[in-house]
Amino acid sequence: MAEAEPKKRSPLGIIIVVIVAIAVVAGVVFLLRPQAPDAGAPPEMGPDTAQLTTTASQQLRSADPPATPLPPPTLADPTVSTASAGATGPIAFDDESLSFAAAIPAGPANDPALAALRQDSEGYLATMKTNARADFDRLKKAGTKAGPWEVRVQWTYTAKARDIVSLAGVASEYNGGAHPIQHFDTHISRTNGQELQVADMLLLKRSPSPAMTIAICEALKAAKLQRIKATTIMDDPVVCIGASANAKTEDAKLALAPSNQPNKFGGVYAYYDPYAVGPYSEGTYVLTVQQEIFAEDLKPEFKALFGGEAPPAKD
Repeated sequence: MAEAEPKKRSPLGIIIVVIVAIAVVAGVVFLLRPQAPDAGAPPEMGPDTAQLTTTASQQLRSADPPATPLPPPTLADPTVSTASAGATGPIAFDDESLSFAAAIPAGPANDPALAALRQDSEGYLATMKTNARADFDRLKKAGTKAGPWEVRVQWTYTAKARDIVSLAGVASEYNGGAHPIQHFDTHISRTNGQELQVADMLLLKRSPSPAMTIAICEALKAAKLQRIKATTIMDDPVVCIGASANAKTEDAKLALAPSNQPNKFGGVYAYYDPYAVGPYSEGTYVLTVQQEIFAEDLKPEFKALFGGEAPPAKD
């Protein structure tokens, strides 16, 4: 039987085979090619990253984000402010006339001490908005280029014992002058919201405490001697008590100091603003007085809260 002649392929069949082969090879190459790793979403900023030096480019995140996340507003939006009831985190505002940021310690929105600081900061912001806007408009009307006022506030806990907490705050204000100005403030309260002063802890006949008054003045002398090599205020000798006293305790803000013993106050910190006890060039003075100096001047119900030694205050 004669051998059958091989069947010839048509040109169209050859073309189809070539196309299929190329597609298979390309698919294998694509699968074997290394893929770029997924960078993932950027880490979120937590509440512990809030700083006093918040700038207009930084963003605030609400305490309770909606189910569908929205882009957080920026401080450049003059309507942005976390100064609302029950809010947590910094209070901030920014427009052409004012840049304001107040940092308050993290904690529950219903914490009486923190709520008081928030209310105080809201009032401070309202006053600064009015004053800064008036100054900006005045300069603009006069044809002078005006920049925004800058206000930064930082509150921190200084100590806590039993149901009493103490906080200290410092505000830096710059309104276009030669330099910014600092102001100190303090806040002492019970956890139930009752506000206190150091004077409230002292016996009536010892309020103010002579021992504490002299100790603050002597601490000021020591700080001045180290800083300016002289115990003077505006070139006059420091006078601690009497009609000619120029180192007045009432010009200082007092906060309770921590102790090296747990659940105790180790003393008090005294904060003097610039100009209070010297020229601006000397800066601020933050002084420490140990509790043993005024322990006998304390009311009986507060004596048990004090003990041990306080660490030196940081100026």
